[in-house]
Amino acid sequence: MFKLLIIDLTEKTINFEDATELHRDFLGGVGVNTRLLYDLNPVGIDPLGPENNLIFGAGAFVGTLLPTAARTELTAKSPLSGRFGTSNSGGLWGAALRFAGYSHIVLKGKSPAPVYLTIDNDRVKIEDATHLWGLNTRETVDRIRKEKGKDFQVASIGPAGEKLVRFASVQNNYHGAWGRTGLGAVMGSKNLKAIAVRGTGEVRVADRRRFAGIMTEAFKKVINHESFGYTKRYGSMVVADPYNKIGALPGYNFTCGSFDDWEETRGRKVFEKGYKEKDLACFSCPIACTHWTNVKSGKYRGYEYKGLEVSFLLEFGAKLGIKENAEMLKCAELCNLYGMDVISASGVMAFAIEANQNGLLGKFGREVPDTWGDFPGIYRLLDSIGNRKGVGDLLAEGIKRASAKIPGSGHYAMQIKGVEMPVRDPRGKWDVWMLGYLTNTRCGDHLRTRSPVDNLLGGVINPFEEKISVSGELINDLDMPEALKKEIFGDPPSKVDIPRMAKYSEDLITIINSTGLCIRPPVHRALGPGFYARALTALTGHPYTVEEVMKISSIIWDLQHQFNLREGEKIEEYVFPDRFYDEPLPVKSGIKPPLQRDVINAVLQRYFEAREWVYVREE
Repeated sequence: MFKLLIIDLTEKTINFEDATELHRDFLGGVGVNTRLLYDLNPVGIDPLGPENNLIFGAGAFVGTLLPTAARTELTAKSPLSGRFGTSNSGGLWGAALRFAGYSHIVLKGKSPAPVYLTIDNDRVKIEDATHLWGLNTRETVDRIRKEKGKDFQVASIGPAGEKLVRFASVQNNYHGAWGRTGLGAVMGSKNLKAIAVRGTGEVRVADRRRFAGIMTEAFKKVINHESFGYTKRYGSMVVADPYNKIGALPGYNFTCGSFDDWEETRGRKVFEKGYKEKDLACFSCPIACTHWTNVKSGKYRGYEYKGLEVSFLLEFGAKLGIKENAEMLKCAELCNLYGMDVISASGVMAFAIEANQNGLLGKFGREVPDTWGDFPGIYRLLDSIGNRKGVGDLLAEGIKRASAKIPGSGHYAMQIKGVEMPVRDPRGKWDVWMLGYLTNTRCGDHLRTRSPVDNLLGGVINPFEEKISVSGELINDLDMPEALKKEIFGDPPSKVDIPRMAKYSEDLITIINSTGLCIRPPVHRALGPGFYARALTALTGHPYTVEEVMKISSIIWDLQHQFNLREGEKIEEYVFPDRFYDEPLPVKSGIKPPLQRDVINAVLQRYFEAREWVYVREE
């Protein structure tokens, strides 16, 4: 049922292995990727060296008609952090891989010359990519489809991946991406330009009748969930206005938590009325949470692109201060063409702008804007980074390395464990989500710790507890083990225990990323471990229990943590940049105080206890 494709680019060999047992023990997707990377990667290797294995893993349900079953995980040692690197993408690529008969691809070694892979059902080839090298990702997809067939799904790198920009992405066809942790640079280091996949088979299901009933149940739960309507209407943009309202924007490199004109210039209704053209969906998705933009007025009238995603808005619109939606989209488009992570690219540019404002860039000062919102200057800088030209060559190394080479600039480097911080300021509101920036095994990121009952506008009791901001009925109906409900919410429910909910949320998202569903709210909140255990049983024939699925997810997370420990991770790395402890945050309502180090460390200690991790701080 599950087949592993192993390709050695050095030796030009192609092999296959039955991965059914591996899937049984690690579910699929990120779970299997984690086990493979931990076992195959030698300790201490160069992330850009040939020994770093690059692993694509479609989730267990990908290719079925479960709602949103489209996600594929990409994993390797990160060139940014030197730790566990992984990223997730949807669209059609993963389903094509499953229809071709494979669940995972392990890429070993390094080709001596540029190559790309074609997977056409059971025909797998390593092909010359000399004519593709140097093309941007759109040109690459077009050329491959012209040569091989328009129905191929293409994962590719652009110039940034070829030039080993440490936050290079792997692009998923034209507009999607495996964005975070720099895995496009790993692909580039292997001289691998693209993987083109076409599959015409089907995913085998052990108990078709039972699985069909589970699919119907899942669709009903997803489309009837209270979050479905607004997620379908706005997509990720649904949180654009609440971020400003609570004062948690990453404005001007995390120096401003809200903007007076935010909703009038960059709010979700402005986007809906003036830009949104139609909804778009990934494979097997009823939500259709992404959009096609057509600029309807102004100097960019007629410009079309996919978006606006909230990450584009918060990174280019808040962190860099760009007001015009079309200009944010143009920045995102350039990132996609060159193959660069939007969040890291924006973060490193915000760092450079603030360093330049403080006179620290010397001869490079002329290449970097010194004012926020300077779209022409920001766009030129993006181009320089993607091509490693001038100051772009330094910034392409990421914030941590760049700041180490610019004396006095460390205070402006907003990174956690070497990865640029995204989208939210922890001083704006402390909660489960913000704790996850520190505990995330792929380092400073926001998409692996999401509470299924989170509410951006909800209150906080103290640093250890959030107020319950959903109905008692919703908590009662939550698909969550009853013992965990009592542990996290109390009996009767009276609060949300932040450290314990962080652990549960990470485990739940690990299940989701292993099975290949999406973490958008209608799925994340409507489906839980009980559902996944029943669905996995129907799919595979193995009798999964809720307890087994939860245990496996915790093992996967722990294994990622063990990978990081053997690569040198220390407890001292679980820390926000100094700015968040030393500076108050200006917001519309006044000033929000800085974080307290001892308090954050105490919350972390509770989290470590929930995980049964033993850490000792060096005095």
